[in-house]
Parts: sequence; structure tokens; C-alpha cells
Amino acid sequence: MTRADIQALADFLPPLQQPGFTAGNVRGGEQTEPGVLQMPFIDYDPVVDAFVEAAYRQSWVLTDFDWQVWAQSDEAKALQGEEAAIATATPEQLGRLITVCVRQERFCEGALMSAFDSGLILRIVERAAVLAGDPSSDLG
Repeated sequence: MTRADIQALADFLPPLQQPGFTAGNVRGGEQTEPGVLQMPFIDYDPVVDAFVEAAYRQSWVLTDFDWQVWAQSDEAKALQGEEAAIATATPEQLGRLITVCVRQERFCEGALMSAFDSGLILRIVERAAVLAGDPSSDLG
């Protein structure tokens, strides 16, 4: 990852730190006519859509590893659940986490909202901001 790739993530820090930021809302579930219910769906905030677009554009969504297997690993669980672990995460580990979050959404709507609501995406972006501002990091 280059410094520009890291900075693309770090640029999401201000909007994610805004008081009251919510990743999205559940919509639907209402009866649209007798006997017909609209399926519930997630209406994501534009910041979330922009984050996903940037993740793909900057190649944070990785295609060269088995994300489903990695998501069950001790490393993935520690990075997702332990603030101290993500505070030392490498760019590669951040990419793996982002890949898991984005790809899970394709199989389970709302998974990405959970990653935002739990603070995981904010912690990833905070770590990216640290890496982007650290001239001693080994980024290109």
C-alpha cells in the first residue's frame, strides 16, 4: 500500500467522528398493500457508500486470499475485538479487515453497518491516520 492509499482511508476520519454519525437505517418492513410486505433493507449513509467505493478504488478490498477462512482466525478475531491489536495493525491487516467487512455485506445485509456501529471501521480509519502521518512507516 502506498501513502496515498493509506491517506484515502484516513480522509474518512472527520466524517466518522462527527457527533451523531450513523452508518445507516433499516427501512422497509411495511405493508405496501394488503398481504404484501416490503422486505427490510439497509439505507446506508453516503459516507458509507463513499468508504466502500474508496476501498475498491484504492485496492483495500483484497482478492488474493481466502477472507472467509481468515475471518475465523485468531488474528482476525483479535484485530476485530482488541483495541490494542488494531493499534499496531499493518496496512495488510487493515486491508484484510476491510475485505472481510465489505465482502460479508454481500452475503449478509447489515454486516457492514454492524462494523461501523461497533466502531471497527472507525478504529481501522484511526489506524490509517496514524500510518499516514508517520514518516518512519515503510509506505511507498
